Amino acid sequence: GCPHAKDYDDVTQEFMTATVAEYHACLCAQSPMPDHSQETVLLVASWVKAYQLTGINLAQTLDLSKLITSHGFQVCGKLKTKLHPLIEVIFGFHSSQSKSTVEKNHLLAEALKEGMNFAFKNQQGFLKAPLIQKIINTMWFANKHDKGIMFPKHFKPFPYPTLVLVLTAIECCIDEWVTGK
Repeated sequence: GCPHAKDYDDVTQEFMTATVAEYHACLCAQSPMPDHSQETVLLVASWVKAYQLTGINLAQTLDLSKLITSHGFQVCGKLKTKLHPLIEVIFGFHSSQSKSTVEKNHLLAEALKEGMNFAFKNQQGFLKAPLIQKIINTMWFANKHDKGIMFPKHFKPFPYPTLVLVLTAIECCIDEWVTGK
């Protein structure tokens, strides 16, 4: 089956924990949706950084590489999970099957998507919408274990690819309301 960190000895697990954390930070900051070649570059850089941090010199096997890169897909899912309830509350969507509510949700979703209105505060100031800062803080800066705090070199200044990921995730969550439900 698929490799799991628990299948390895303590030293390998320590190395893998460091590598996965670095990989996540690199992924978010540099290439949230990497192609295979970008994924490989990020993996190698993360592997080197984990060696520098832990002093553990581990051979980069296919199984260990898969274990690290498989964690990458969790970033987008985690972001969307945190974002979905914020979208509903901040923009005023309502969960209901009534025809009028479904229609209101649909119109609101279309209006927010038009010209990326969701990224503006009071239809002024691109990227000034409070939701953007709220999700950035929630996702990467909420506590000392979050990637933005653990890996400041990746997040200061805040990286454009990560901002694009946030905007894309917001739009994706709004898209779910286009049907009105």
